[in-house]
Amino acid sequence: MAERNFANRTLYHGDNLDFLRGMNSGTVNLIATDPPFNKSRDFHATPDSLASGASFQDRWSWQDDIHDDWLISLMRDEPEVYRVITTAKEVWGDDMGAFLCWLGVRLLEMHRILRDDGSLYLHIDHTAHAWAKCLLDAIFGRRNFRNEIVWAYTGPSNTRRWFPRKHDTILFYAKSDQTQFSRDAVRIPYNDETLARRGRAEGQRSIIAPSVENTGRRNDDEVEERFGEGKVPEDWWVGIAALTNQRENTRFPTQKPLALYERIIQASSNPGDLVLDPFCGCATTPIAAERLGRQWVGMDIWDQAYQIVLDRLETEGLAVESRPKRGGQQALTFGDISYSTTPPQRTDSGETATLVLRTPTGRGGQRYPAPRTQHGRLLVDIGPFCQGCGADYNFDTRVLEVDHINPRSQGGTDAYDNLTLLCPPCNKEKRDRFTLIGLQDHNRASGYMRNESNLRMGRAAGRSSRRRRR
Repeated sequence: MAERNFANRTLYHGDNLDFLRGMNSGTVNLIATDPPFNKSRDFHATPDSLASGASFQDRWSWQDDIHDDWLISLMRDEPEVYRVITTAKEVWGDDMGAFLCWLGVRLLEMHRILRDDGSLYLHIDHTAHAWAKCLLDAIFGRRNFRNEIVWAYTGPSNTRRWFPRKHDTILFYAKSDQTQFSRDAVRIPYNDETLARRGRAEGQRSIIAPSVENTGRRNDDEVEERFGEGKVPEDWWVGIAALTNQRENTRFPTQKPLALYERIIQASSNPGDLVLDPFCGCATTPIAAERLGRQWVGMDIWDQAYQIVLDRLETEGLAVESRPKRGGQQALTFGDISYSTTPPQRTDSGETATLVLRTPTGRGGQRYPAPRTQHGRLLVDIGPFCQGCGADYNFDTRVLEVDHINPRSQGGTDAYDNLTLLCPPCNKEKRDRFTLIGLQDHNRASGYMRNESNLRMGRAAGRSSRRRRR
């Protein structure tokens, strides 16, 4: 088992990407999380609620929320993930592409820190769930998809042009074939109709159990002994109500019921396992994990997340402010809950994710040939196209100049995978101000983009050549 470099019952406050990158690989049993959905709206808690002041903006911008080094690393090391993001950007719009890129770099880290027998449950809704599934297929592999769980609930609706949208989707992925699943832990009682059916034994032709040979009548105890205490829920979940006026409702925007996450935790972890929620919000996952005897770590950018963890633990009777001075039960106290704004320090290999997001530093590394000597090789690999504007220079390839994808001012090196071809105007415009992705966006905004298809051809040819070299 990999060594954990973080403590149980820790709440990290800040951008979860930094904390995820700081966690050792293969140290988490289960990730159950409810990230933003790209709803293009703002969420606010009611002023008189336990979560008063909680709010977040679920809007995404290619310019404001995405770092160029993410795109460069994804394009180089995770072409399938990059392709999902750029396709969403082209088909749906910049906001969806930006959201998937923002989420994708975090999902890559979640995949890295999961144990081989670990699982991910990603809570999403109709706004982005189709794209999120494509993203997870690219990261976890399609064969590791387990379920698209539909959580159905009821509530008032005034829709006039479509059926009321009353379900969310939870995408369940395994890290590998070793992933555990405790089916007996999540069985639900049989209804009266099923008990009546299973109480009848009809010989070998029974529709319930063809192997049964007696023709007598079973009582409920015999049914339970033969068929189990209940059935394993299908991948559509009913009977778990959305929060309205229940005691656990903190009025936190997008809060989910404890029963929903308790079912997830019971199905895919054992007592003592570690459960992580990188978007823990009002602490539903940590509270559910504590109630079920699991270890947990939460992360959130909201300033009051730590306080609401303490408040909910106290409300649920799971923790007290301080232990009695003399005698008394050794209860969990607020002092046992850690709070940190500093990422954990890696004690393993230190890579942020397997084969991804390794931005070159350009300091103290390998020496590379002078960039200009790579002109001919680049022409063969990516074609006679300017990778800034897409212009075709097949008529005179000497016009094209070698430049860096990620400039030296931003840590770029002279490594071949960091080189590209630009026409003189693009090279002059780029200088050290832009990465290649930034230059392309600048050209689109300024009306200088010549041919997008040439850019795609160059990217595809470059990926193919890198795979051959590997």
